[in-house]
Amino acid sequence: MLRLVSVCFLLIFSVAAGAQTPAPGDTARLKKKTIKVSVIDPKGKKRVQYSGKPIFLDSVQKAVKVDPILLVRGEFSVFYEWRLSRHFSAEGALGLTFIDFLYETFENNGRFLPEGEESDDVQFHTGFAFRLQPRYYPSHLETAIEGFYMAPTYSYRTWDMTYYVNNGLVSFPHDVKREWHEFRFQIGEQDCDPYSVVFTEWYLNIGVQYRNDDRVFSRGVTAEIRHINESRLVLGAGVKIGFVL
Repeated sequence: MLRLVSVCFLLIFSVAAGAQTPAPGDTARLKKKTIKVSVIDPKGKKRVQYSGKPIFLDSVQKAVKVDPILLVRGEFSVFYEWRLSRHFSAEGALGLTFIDFLYETFENNGRFLPEGEESDDVQFHTGFAFRLQPRYYPSHLETAIEGFYMAPTYSYRTWDMTYYVNNGLVSFPHDVKREWHEFRFQIGEQDCDPYSVVFTEWYLNIGVQYRNDDRVFSRGVTAEIRHINESRLVLGAGVKIGFVL
């Protein structure tokens, strides 16, 4: 009797196992089975295809920046960068200039600076600064305005000063102005993040600088103001501090 029960149990187990094993044709059909997701319009009547622009959740649309290095040139500018597309952006800057400490120290030997020997003979005025830079971000892993970039750069700056020529009796004012145009090629990288407010940007550039300068030669009654036009090869490097908007 026990042997008969065991044989019946084995027959039932074999039949159940065979029913759970799919046939070769059924296996092929299971592999081809996929899950379809449909987008339904707000009214729920029909399926519609999304036709909007791609949304870059991890990109920064715009930012403002300052460049502390420019302070030695007496330039106080605010930079603004705006993302135009996935790989392109535009940056511009407006600002004012005052005392160009680097120029006055090395070109004029510091004689017009506040502690200089002719500081009483000059009066500095505010000038103007303008910059424009279209940028290209080549990376396929990141979107503008983040990561490595390449950019041509144009800048225009002026510095104004009044120099008083003293003949021993009275002082006669003379305008002394400088006007610089620069064309540079720049590379750099910035680590702006939509989830962080502050970021940094480093850059290197090379280009040509065109100068229209008034220069003061000699002093006192023999002082002479000459106008000089010249061009120079210039190299630059620096770090900007940015703020995500």
